[in-house]
Amino acid sequence: MLSLLGAGFWIAGLVPLTADGVLRPYFGVTPVTQGLAGALLGVWQRFDVIHYIRIAAGGYSAPDLSAYFPLFPLLIRWIAAPLSDDFLLAAMLVSNGAAALALVAFYHLVKDEGGGAALGRRATLYMLFFPTAFFLLVPYTESLALLFSLLTFRLARQGRWWSAGIAGLAGALTRVHGVLVVPALLVEAAYQRKKGTRIRPAMVFAGFAPVGGFLGFVAWRASMGFPALSTVQRSYWHRVTTLPFRPIASTLGRLAANQASFLELMDLAVVVLMLALGVMVVKRLPLTYSAFFWVVMLFNLTQLRIPEPLSDQARYAFGLFPAFMVLGQLGSHPRANRLVTYSFFAGWIYLAGQFILWGWVG
Repeated sequence: MLSLLGAGFWIAGLVPLTADGVLRPYFGVTPVTQGLAGALLGVWQRFDVIHYIRIAAGGYSAPDLSAYFPLFPLLIRWIAAPLSDDFLLAAMLVSNGAAALALVAFYHLVKDEGGGAALGRRATLYMLFFPTAFFLLVPYTESLALLFSLLTFRLARQGRWWSAGIAGLAGALTRVHGVLVVPALLVEAAYQRKKGTRIRPAMVFAGFAPVGGFLGFVAWRASMGFPALSTVQRSYWHRVTTLPFRPIASTLGRLAANQASFLELMDLAVVVLMLALGVMVVKRLPLTYSAFFWVVMLFNLTQLRIPEPLSDQARYAFGLFPAFMVLGQLGSHPRANRLVTYSFFAGWIYLAGQFILWGWVG
């Protein structure tokens, strides 16, 4: 459906085809704008997609690129090798393959928790059509990071701690959020210990592997002479770390001053929705899920972007998968199910269309 949307915009002549140093920067990457590749692939060649292709093709050649974690561009490089170095096609294959696996993993995770097939299908549907879920298709790290988070969770809940540690390590090498699974793993280990399972080396490995992956990347950056991650985020991406909930307060202030854009309103609505669902996660799901949800949620809310404080929050929210488990429970009534599905779908089409037309949506 998203491919048809992008191709339709391209055929209608609505997609900008020329590079622009300010509005449509490609940073030296060749734009894919012509023929079938332009209609199906080039319409998604936007923003961070270009930076990941830069890393896959030429490594960490500039300080601004050093804020991106290595596993996703590394997979792109490996897949591109037998494809005559078609890095955009390789990136699409990686993100779509990871998305398919993530949706399957999420469906089975919901079933493992006793939700049944109907709840699993409904929760997966909500995840698939969440307004920012088009990033599952787009070559961002969303699908890969989601996959590793889900695998880490499911494997740990099954007591397969060595495998959970490997998945957690891969997640920490995909994006900074990967290391945030550690508190949930500690809670799960304590829960299993309380049920009589003794602490094993595999549990210790699972708890430390994501931290090791994150610290390894930080140490490598330092050895290469790159600025600190916080410095790069502030200098190039205008993002600073602040107290939790300050981005919400700042957005409310912009609303009061009539300065907020429509997308800021959508980001705020998503944050409010996730906070409400987070309360229900505490009440309805095992403690392990609550630990993951609130650690990630609070971390997200410490990230303030200038001048739009909540920018990217709608995209970050997509990784809060326990919320979709609860939302699936709440959507059991047909009317509630239609309300969630139709509203999510409308936002999904709108934001994907904005992205295709080079509109910043996260």
